[in-house]
Amino acid sequence: MTAPATAGGPCPECGVQNAADHNYCKHCGTPLRAVDVERELGTGFAERTRDRCLQLLKADPENASAHYNLGLAYYHLGQIGNAIRAFEQAVRFEDAYPGAHFQLAVCHYRRSAMGECAAASRRALELNPASVPARYRLAMALFHLGKLHEAAGAFEQTLAGDPEYVMACYHLGVIRERLDDDKGAVECFERVVEANPRDSSAHYHLGLGYRRLGLEGLAMSAFAEALRLDPSDTATAEELQSLQR
Repeated sequence: MTAPATAGGPCPECGVQNAADHNYCKHCGTPLRAVDVERELGTGFAERTRDRCLQLLKADPENASAHYNLGLAYYHLGQIGNAIRAFEQAVRFEDAYPGAHFQLAVCHYRRSAMGECAAASRRALELNPASVPARYRLAMALFHLGKLHEAAGAFEQTLAGDPEYVMACYHLGVIRERLDDDKGAVECFERVVEANPRDSSAHYHLGLGYRRLGLEGLAMSAFAEALRLDPSDTATAEELQSLQR
């Protein structure tokens, strides 16, 4: 791979210093520059990484970084079980490894193991409280576990760390909707449709919020836009028809 033109610096995810020729953080694996991942994976990058890490681990079985990179390779190869085992080995030999805990959370989420996802996310946040991706992953796990108040707090913290994290705003809106905070839900979905005007689901939820607040004209406009973006959505069509009667 071509070395980046800029000088080395700290990883934006874990803060570890990296050399200028590093494409990925040596500690947590976060990309340090724009990388064409599809091209690299398409040319056998994941397979080569897997094989190189397995060779390294024969000589040094307690190499946490090698276990971590092996986990990344397995993840990109779709071998989630193997990836989990590799990340577990990484944290076994170096527990203070925020990237490995975070990747464990991602893998557990992929397997719908939300309790394990939440635990791994919490450990990643203990080691790196500023990690927005780990905060978001914790929020999603709590959301699926039905812990809506905790999830709302985690989504709010995610947005405090990165106001442009649109999916956090979307799910916070869903929670507020479920908790009958219609004004709060509308605020969330207005932000989502401003950032992503083609999100038909956000327009639908925005319509629900407007309708519950008695703003029928705005509700009709939101439902009409949702239906324009997704004409097959029968729920939106029914909501719009009910307002037009």
